[in-house]
Amino acid sequence: MRGLTSTLVLIVVLAGLGGYIYFVDSKRPEPGVDGGAANEKVYALEVDKIDELKLTYNGETSLLRKSATGWTMVEPVQTEADPAEAISLAQALTNLEQVRVLDDNPGDLAPFGLAQPPIVVEFKGAGVSGSLKLGRKTPTQGEMYAQKNGEQAVFLVSSVQETSFNRTPFDLRDKKILKFDREKADTVTLVRDGNTMALARTGSEWKVTAPVASRSDYSAIEGLLTRLSTSNMSKLIEDDAKDLAKYGLDKPVMTLTIGAGSAKTVLEVGKTEADQTYARDASRPLVFTVDTTLKDDFNKKFDDYRKKELFELRSFYVAKLRAVLDAPGGAKTYELEKVKGEKPGDAETWKVTRVGGTSHTANAEAMDDLLGKLVALKAESFVDARTTKTGLEKPALVVSASFDEGKFERVRFGQVGDTAFGSRDGEAIVAKIDKASMEAAMMAFDLVVMPPAPAATPAPDKAGDKK
Repeated sequence: MRGLTSTLVLIVVLAGLGGYIYFVDSKRPEPGVDGGAANEKVYALEVDKIDELKLTYNGETSLLRKSATGWTMVEPVQTEADPAEAISLAQALTNLEQVRVLDDNPGDLAPFGLAQPPIVVEFKGAGVSGSLKLGRKTPTQGEMYAQKNGEQAVFLVSSVQETSFNRTPFDLRDKKILKFDREKADTVTLVRDGNTMALARTGSEWKVTAPVASRSDYSAIEGLLTRLSTSNMSKLIEDDAKDLAKYGLDKPVMTLTIGAGSAKTVLEVGKTEADQTYARDASRPLVFTVDTTLKDDFNKKFDDYRKKELFELRSFYVAKLRAVLDAPGGAKTYELEKVKGEKPGDAETWKVTRVGGTSHTANAEAMDDLLGKLVALKAESFVDARTTKTGLEKPALVVSASFDEGKFERVRFGQVGDTAFGSRDGEAIVAKIDKASMEAAMMAFDLVVMPPAPAATPAPDKAGDKK
């Protein structure tokens, strides 16, 4: 009975204290309203003056120090800090505003969550130092109870500030999966399932150099480099992994090597478990997981880094075409040349000449359709001409193009059964293309090179007809 009475008394006391806090909190004036003073800063600080930050959140402590080269994490591990997170934490301190003082000398800090505060921040710098404790939120959830610099007074700050300080060591450390100079990257090597693809950059142009040389898809390789240089770890698994086999990293599923001059950066990709893909920077002992965006890159076919379009030309830049079409009576060669209008403002036309034959002016719509169909020819996949019959030894169509003030390209097309192939001069790789697309291009050529029908001869006047 005595125990029950004590419990009831304790409940009444706590309820009364909670009611008091709620009453005091709810009766405060709104800052800046009806002549009330605006909130004042908790600290008179400048961000640049802060050189050290120590944050304890839910029992985990992070110690950050700033040097001439930037922010470093000292505890719980020695590593680079996330510069954006470190600066954000320092700015949160300098921007922190006091709503009002709630109690100058509370007898018990427990009701405010300040006896064992979930968030404690300490800072040091040039001529400055201080500390901040953040407790629980007020009953209305709009503010949090706080103390500063070891003082007894409890004051209120906006609860929005909680998200600025509830940072774990993982949040505050550098989380980049790889570190390399994005602008200086000039080689990329991908290895997976015993297959290797190598790419190299000259100026702004990327090319595939192995296993078979070809043009590369600029957007695909640049996108990969951007994601590798900006992606963060999804989760840090181990700071110093000893058993790499546990993560499939003793024999990586894939490796990506980025070269920047003589410097090499290597990402090793391990196995995937429960939708988590393990990976590591080969120069560091830690193991982490990567986000889903990079998983798509790791699963991408190597040929996806090759350029699919057979032609570089664009219809508005083409000056001349030469086409050799295989025909039952022998190959026929046509030259198509853009001709400027006779007077300013006159439309350009295309002159079509059969070598050894006659010339005519192409139908404008038919010519536009032909150029569009040539540009649309793309590889569905790529094959090795050494092991695949392609029909390119006797091409069905050969197209040469002069365009863009001096550029030249030539593409050969072959066919074996229901499969069509295309190959560019200077590239050993052969593209497998959609047969229907190739047939459409051939038909478009027929319409362009076909001479227009002769104009009908007027019938002679009959005797007695009126003129």
